[in-house]
Amino acid sequence: MNKNIDWLARINILNFIVYLIIFFIITFGFSLNGVGTLLVLLFSLLLIILTFKGFKKLRKYTREKFYYRWLLHDFILNNNLFSEGVEQWEEHSNGSTKIRSRKIIQSSAVFSYEDTPDEFVVLAYKMGNIYDKRMETLDTELQGLLALPIENKQVLPDVVRYIFLKNKKEIEQYVFSNTLTREFFEDTPLDIIRLSNTQQFSLKRNTNIGLYGRTGSGKTVTLQWLLYNAISKGCGCGLYPNTYLSVVDGKGADLYSLGEILQETLGEQINIGQTPHSLAKLSREFCQIMNERFELIKNSETLNADAYDLKMIPNFLFVDELASIRDSCGSSKEGKALWNEILQNLGLIARKGRQAGCHLCISTQDPNAENIPVELRNQISAVLYMGSPSADRIRMAFAMCELENVPTVTGRKGEALFYADSENMVEPEITVAPFVDLKTKQEFKQVVLNIVPKPQ
Repeated sequence: MNKNIDWLARINILNFIVYLIIFFIITFGFSLNGVGTLLVLLFSLLLIILTFKGFKKLRKYTREKFYYRWLLHDFILNNNLFSEGVEQWEEHSNGSTKIRSRKIIQSSAVFSYEDTPDEFVVLAYKMGNIYDKRMETLDTELQGLLALPIENKQVLPDVVRYIFLKNKKEIEQYVFSNTLTREFFEDTPLDIIRLSNTQQFSLKRNTNIGLYGRTGSGKTVTLQWLLYNAISKGCGCGLYPNTYLSVVDGKGADLYSLGEILQETLGEQINIGQTPHSLAKLSREFCQIMNERFELIKNSETLNADAYDLKMIPNFLFVDELASIRDSCGSSKEGKALWNEILQNLGLIARKGRQAGCHLCISTQDPNAENIPVELRNQISAVLYMGSPSADRIRMAFAMCELENVPTVTGRKGEALFYADSENMVEPEITVAPFVDLKTKQEFKQVVLNIVPKPQ
């Protein structure tokens, strides 16, 4: 660690020297007569004013230029990211030899920074020493040092980049009555689902969605928002061929009722179910459509294309309370075979659906292994966990990301922990699910009709 040079002290010394020179000039002026003395005094007064203003600007510039360097220097000292040693040498004087010693810094962590109008980036270098592991775990300390929330952390072989936003926007909840129309979705890319004014995720990078939360947490309202997004993209509304929107509710409750209204409003391209046989049938059909899309993609002229490259409308299969479907299968031979078929179909969709634009959304109150088989849960990369889940449930739901500094949900209505892969996120962050304030089925139908895209 290099010695921290006190540039302000050096500037103060230089400032004193300049004032001393001015003093000598003034003294010289008094040795003159008449007009000469007056001119020297006026010149000295001008020098004093210019010196005061100039050194004031220089001090301000120095503080701004070296502020973060001094801050990181103190950070190394305060967090014990250095080791001291003793340097000894012989000093010969008047025929005698004395052993002198002093403390020195033998090794230390190394930091630098990048400062832009929008971001501040701390670079913690890995030097192949005892500090390398700590370089990857300084999130909390650096947030406290800079009084900024960390936006992203990039762990590279030779450096860890901690990225902080200087002016991060506050999350504003989308709130609508029956005013939600297709205009809201018109500028949204086909693969994007918007959650708030600052948050969104890509279906192209996050094929499968997990929506979790206990009764009363806002899970049904969030399910509605995902359904609105599917419809706004043209899925299941009868305008485009080979689009498929299926809704299966293992308890035959809220999601099934929404599916019935969608089917009444949009027609037979909306498929609904609540039994093991209906889920087996709908998941089988979903796989068939997925395979048909694979053939279209294979025969296209675009290299390494996927459904979104070819402007295909995304397809969705919504499944609520899969555990109820499993329980309804029973323990008979036929029931076990039916459950195995369902798992096989859902597994194929989860693993292969990305390229075909075929998406699986699984919702449940509790994402444990009994409610969502582990092999399915591991394929989910976009998660919304409504309410205030326990630490165990957070580890279960967000196993795909880091969990060192998970924010605490405040209890605001509609709040959720949100994470999506490949969206420059390090850990789950708080979001507030959009809310469409509807009281009647007719209002729901009207909103659905309002958001259906115009025929091309």
